[in-house]
Amino acid sequence: MNTQAKLILKIAAVLAVAVLTSCGTSKSTQVAEQSSVVPVTLSKPLASCHRLNDSNFAMNIANVTNTDNSLSSDWIKVKFSFLSSAVTQTGYSLKFYKWRVINGASQLDSNPLEFTAYTLSNGQQVSNPMTAVFGTQITNQVGFYLRLNDDASVPYQVIKVVAYKTDGTVVAQSNVLIPQFYANPLDYATNADGSARAQLLQQLHPLFGQDVSGWSQARLTENFQQYCF
Repeated sequence: MNTQAKLILKIAAVLAVAVLTSCGTSKSTQVAEQSSVVPVTLSKPLASCHRLNDSNFAMNIANVTNTDNSLSSDWIKVKFSFLSSAVTQTGYSLKFYKWRVINGASQLDSNPLEFTAYTLSNGQQVSNPMTAVFGTQITNQVGFYLRLNDDASVPYQVIKVVAYKTDGTVVAQSNVLIPQFYANPLDYATNADGSARAQLLQQLHPLFGQDVSGWSQARLTENFQQYCF
């Protein structure tokens, strides 16, 4: 997209460094759940965008496209359409984290993700990189590019958004899968090696618990495309 390309040009140098870093990572011996990001050559429909919607947060999350129309492996984007009054009190802030499942247990990266704000209408950057934003500064005209800084050998699958009071107390938190992932929850339930995916990941699938046996691939794809931006 043109709006994405404008911002990606500004962060291209950072992205290039991230790519070089991930390429040089040695293979880990840890047993990790397979990434939410799966090869786009697979015939099964994929979700490149989706939505978190609960009593405190409503936000869309989507893949970022590079200038050559390939999917970025290091950036995703989010936009909020709703924040409750519980998380938008004066001085309250939001941070993003990532977590993964290793050996059947969740593992949270305690370092908040770095992100940059941009204007949704034209893609222009409106902030320097940051790790926290006041809830009162978030509007439906602004989106955020999140840098995953992921570990290619033991990848992360989930973003956690957390709201804090001024004293650092957690007000609210929610988890959302990092796209891309299998659009069909039955496909997502199984890893490529045939093993069952961790239940706590399966339950985060937006269609978890729904009967999609009669859905066509086109319907599955369209269900998630509506959340792209």
